[in-house]
Amino acid sequence: MYIQEPEYNKEFNEPEEVLNLSTNHWIKRKEKLYNRLLCEGYKYARDLTHYLEDIPPIDLDEYGTIYPLADFYYPALIPPLSILARRGDICGRCLITMSSIIEGGMSLFTIKRNRKTSLDNLIEMNYSSLTALLEMCWDSNKAREWRSVILMKFLHHPNLISSKYSPNALYDVFIKTNVLEPEHILILARAIY
Repeated sequence: MYIQEPEYNKEFNEPEEVLNLSTNHWIKRKEKLYNRLLCEGYKYARDLTHYLEDIPPIDLDEYGTIYPLADFYYPALIPPLSILARRGDICGRCLITMSSIIEGGMSLFTIKRNRKTSLDNLIEMNYSSLTALLEMCWDSNKAREWRSVILMKFLHHPNLISSKYSPNALYDVFIKTNVLEPEHILILARAIY
């Protein structure tokens, strides 16, 4: 049986304003700007601490404990990975890193407005720490699909020097042996793009 939640609980549970990390301004959740940012790939985080670097509490013996992340218990809109990669000021201001965002749940394989994944956009930007980000989700199904597509595109590329082996046979060997690591697949992806 479903019981409707009272209005006063809804107001208490849902914050009225959200911090936009890219501008460092608070915006109202019921306005057009909030909805537009969500459509542009921003991610709503009810509690920003889930996406921050892990900083342990500081024990002060008889004086108690200091929790450095206590100032970040508020809702926020996290920009897409491509914006975070370009703007280091966001990462410095909020103790946020690309790896902590991915650990928090943002995917490298989310399709953006330009019909490319976040990973493809980061490859085109020549983001430097992409290998480490890819290693974090290397065993996921989406990563397997992505590396399978990259390998197939590379082996069937028209500019590839013709070999005596068929591309399909090479593909089977590479996939079954699982010999290619993230840095190898990234090199192949950069060669294709």
